[in-house]
Amino acid sequence: MTFNIPTPAQTLDISMDDGAIIRLRRHSAGERRLLLSHGNGFAIDAYYPLWRLFLDNFEVVVFDVRNHGQNPRHDLASHHINRFVLDFETIYARIPEAFGAKPTVAVFHSISATTGLLQNLEYGQRWDALLAVDPSLMPEPGHALYQNAHAFELKLRDWAVGRPQQFSSPNELAQSLMEIKRLSRWQNGSHKLMAWATLTQNSAGWELACPGTYESRIYDGNAKLNIWAQLIGLTGPVRFLGADPEIEGAWPPAFVNQAIHTELGLPYSCITETTHMMQIERPQAVAEELICFMHDAGIA
Repeated sequence: MTFNIPTPAQTLDISMDDGAIIRLRRHSAGERRLLLSHGNGFAIDAYYPLWRLFLDNFEVVVFDVRNHGQNPRHDLASHHINRFVLDFETIYARIPEAFGAKPTVAVFHSISATTGLLQNLEYGQRWDALLAVDPSLMPEPGHALYQNAHAFELKLRDWAVGRPQQFSSPNELAQSLMEIKRLSRWQNGSHKLMAWATLTQNSAGWELACPGTYESRIYDGNAKLNIWAQLIGLTGPVRFLGADPEIEGAWPPAFVNQAIHTELGLPYSCITETTHMMQIERPQAVAEELICFMHDAGIA
């Protein structure tokens, strides 16, 4: 399968107060708006298998977090989760000015989901509803899941620094992604789509839009982030959507998000037979959960 992402109906480059640029793309029109962003080291165009399902009936607005995807690279010192929260606040303020005011459901994955949760805790409800897709949250030290979750973030931190940064073409990266066993659940064509979305061309060929040093910095910060006890203070319609903790080799977020529901009582659903990258593995199932969530929130 080949995915051909349509040209946006409107593009908006927003300047953050430190000079970083984040590019928003509006792909369609509708009475309700979906706002989507992605996980650490990825790019939102790679999630097209999911958001294309909503183009006929929703206004779909997508963006990459700073130093990812289509955004120009900014300095490393400001590449951290607290800065991401400020970015999301700027985006929240600018969207109604640029695209008009309408019900907006945020669909944020992994690090963008964590950012959306922090934004909610610090500033109150921002979006009409927030679907937090498999955020990589840390339980409190001493929790039964803490050690595995913490060690996993540090493992990713070290991996990101050493991963290949330069490629002869997107096809080279796509091929290497296809050879990774844990990515075997991805839909056909998704590995190539991910390569094109996460690479940028330079004089020597192609390089990661988000360098390993930047990606690693986020994993390191996430390992130190402890908002477990604060989660019960979330306001507005919020639902956690977790990967399947019962599949072989399930990553820590699958167990942590399940525990957020069982221990803290927060709304939660699980997409069976999926990993952390469920939007690329079972986009139709994720779309159905999103519609159900919107219906429960009175937005669908």
